[in-house]
Amino acid sequence: MNNSKTNNPSFKLEGKRFLIVDDDPIIRMVMKSMFKNWDHISIEMVMDGEQALEKLKHSFYDLVIMDLQMPVLNGYQTAKAIRGGECGELRKNIPILAVTADLSDMARTKSSQMDYVLIKPFDLEKLETAILHCLMPGEQLNKQAN
Repeated sequence: MNNSKTNNPSFKLEGKRFLIVDDDPIIRMVMKSMFKNWDHISIEMVMDGEQALEKLKHSFYDLVIMDLQMPVLNGYQTAKAIRGGECGELRKNIPILAVTADLSDMARTKSSQMDYVLIKPFDLEKLETAILHCLMPGEQLNKQAN
């Protein structure tokens, strides 16, 4: 394992699995690029909330990174279904990192059971901070992702 990579997170993510849910192919490409050099994590990507629910029913993930504005089933509806147990009891409390370009979504997100909100566009440092917040909520954070 090469820990000298400058774009590796400052905390251990070894063995973590992330599900990225976004309908925009450019955002999916950017996210894939951001994660490609992080050691020993795996990511899967889907294009909408309906596909995310199917993946979650059959696979385990440590974190869902999800756009809020998508066709078919948006991020709010998807989070409600996850928290309601539609993907199983074990997945009800999976951390959900909301990603949005719309600042007005901030207020709505608090009531839609998201664990954290990341505003687009964001850089690697903000993404890392948001992931840390979701996966290690008891840690003291000195940075804000917004």
